[in-house]
Amino acid sequence: MSRVLTQTKNRYKKTMLTEIGIILVLSVLLAFWNGKSAVDFGLGFLCAFLPFCFFVYVVFYRKQNLSTKLTALYRGEIVKFILTIILIAVAFKWLVIKEFILFFIGFFMALMLNNLIPFLLNRS
Repeated sequence: MSRVLTQTKNRYKKTMLTEIGIILVLSVLLAFWNGKSAVDFGLGFLCAFLPFCFFVYVVFYRKQNLSTKLTALYRGEIVKFILTIILIAVAFKWLVIKEFILFFIGFFMALMLNNLIPFLLNRS
């Protein structure tokens, strides 16, 4: 495996671990304030974070030729988009969400961190 791909895999592994730490800290802080708010925030965060983890797995951790990497990138992005829609639909349909604002704050925070953390790790 090339050095660049190894560095990228390590960067995204650090990104996912950092995001897990952030979600745990923020959920605990919100749980002290209001337990139901922490659940809504966590569900929103997970609706963006889990598809991101799946995308990273498909693109970087599955065994595939270098020629199929670009195809895997596009397929992973499509599956990530569909998985995000399914998770949000499940959250709204079957899970009781009382604070929609906190749900979407968690969702957009995860989207922001999915892009910001790898950028910051790349700069260091």
